[in-house]
Amino acid sequence: MAFSVGSLTNYNNEQSTDLLVKALFSGKTAAAMYAANQVQVGVKSSAALNILASTVFFQADGCGYNPSGTTTFTQRNITVGAVKVEETLCPKTLEAKWMQTQIMPGSPTMIPFEEQIGNEKAAVIAQTLETAIWQGDSASGNPNLNRFDGLNKIIAAASPTLANAAPTTFTTVTAANIDDILDQIYANIPAAVATKTDLVCFLGVDAYKLMLVNLKNANLFHYVADAATEMEMVYPGTNMKLIAVGGLNGTNKLVAGSLSNFFLGTDLANEEEIVKLWYSEDSDEVRFRLTFAYGVQVAFPSEVVFFTL
Repeated sequence: MAFSVGSLTNYNNEQSTDLLVKALFSGKTAAAMYAANQVQVGVKSSAALNILASTVFFQADGCGYNPSGTTTFTQRNITVGAVKVEETLCPKTLEAKWMQTQIMPGSPTMIPFEEQIGNEKAAVIAQTLETAIWQGDSASGNPNLNRFDGLNKIIAAASPTLANAAPTTFTTVTAANIDDILDQIYANIPAAVATKTDLVCFLGVDAYKLMLVNLKNANLFHYVADAATEMEMVYPGTNMKLIAVGGLNGTNKLVAGSLSNFFLGTDLANEEEIVKLWYSEDSDEVRFRLTFAYGVQVAFPSEVVFFTL
């Protein structure tokens, strides 16, 4: 049985939200932020992360009122980039191919696998966004990276705690020294951050694999490292959860801090996000379009520990 392109409007109405969520939030980093409710919606171009901090001063109890301490509001802007993905599919190009068995004879307006096409597009977009979340740079010549600044650029420009310094400056990341690097990262985490229950360290899948080899070589088999499924674990002897993310692959960068310090911004509440897969009668084509707004930010850069060679 073939899929009718004429029914794609119904498919769009019923499934566009699911496709949108898959595209925007199924990447490893985005999924972690989404699960932690660290997504700020309604951002069409730029919006403020409103940050509240306060100090208190204990006083000797007694009569009178002597105010002290401060409550400070600060802001960091989360800026999103507008992104569009479009593709045109011509059903007639399939007629001479093996998929001709899936197209109803005499009907060029039929195309098979519309649901599979939508899901595949969502998966590839999520994978591309995963890289952009970390490596995005508005000055890049790569169109997949220059729609918004990623966390690496934002953090590096905002005076984080640098972990590749005293007592050791590393020039490579290897299976032999990844444990020393992680130990030094953990040692540099501010005490106030280290006590939080959502302490994480993001690292590339390549660096995570080196860590697993290091554990194996050290015969630390009593630590559970479920690399085949989640690619994450609590680093032995600490409360820091390691999360392997594809966006840091090949960068030799590791980023640690409280997960609640990292934010993802998008529109969602308005009309920037659109998913469509439809048949265009004027050109006998099936067309795909997805538009969205996307960006990232950290609230307290000084609480982020940043390792880079």
